Amino acid sequence: MQHPYNVWGTLPSGSSSEIPPSIYGALPWDGSSSNAPSLYAFYFTTLNPSIIDCTVIGPNNEPQFYVTTNSTMPGYTVLKAADGRSLGLIEWKNSSSQVEIRGAVPKQATNDFLRLSHDHRYRIMRVGGRDYILTSDEDGIRMYLGGDMSSKMLAKVTRNPSSFKLEISSDAVQAGLLHSAVVAIVLLESGLRI
Repeated sequence: MQHPYNVWGTLPSGSSSEIPPSIYGALPWDGSSSNAPSLYAFYFTTLNPSIIDCTVIGPNNEPQFYVTTNSTMPGYTVLKAADGRSLGLIEWKNSSSQVEIRGAVPKQATNDFLRLSHDHRYRIMRVGGRDYILTSDEDGIRMYLGGDMSSKMLAKVTRNPSSFKLEISSDAVQAGLLHSAVVAIVLLESGLRI
């Protein structure tokens, strides 16, 4: 068995000099997917009274994110990490709400972040120069790599009476889509105009 800290000093051939961040916590990720689960489950719980005020429980059954909308900042919903760092912001406005996701999405209108397709059948989320398709049906929301819906599903959201469940692929997590997916779900499931 290889020592887990050994990967810090060694890189696979043909890789860049930067090791990607770990999805397992403090230990570095070595790039192999053999030990990584294919889907990670996150639960939007303690909806107070809706998804714009909730706790997002991670795969380790501990709070991963907090979505807060409170009276000290009326008109704003903040996505915070469990350690209190602000990761995203939604500014609710009657005319055009705005969204910003630290390191992924610059401040822009929510209808640009989640723009409707020409035929109004799905939404297109643009993150990191790539498009992702979000479709909705009676079972929830599905996310695919842009182009067509026959590509591999990257995430799905299912609705329960008192919570939402996000299942996101390890590929999507490694591509840095987790925060954007959480904010998109809050926008789409808020019941508020975007």
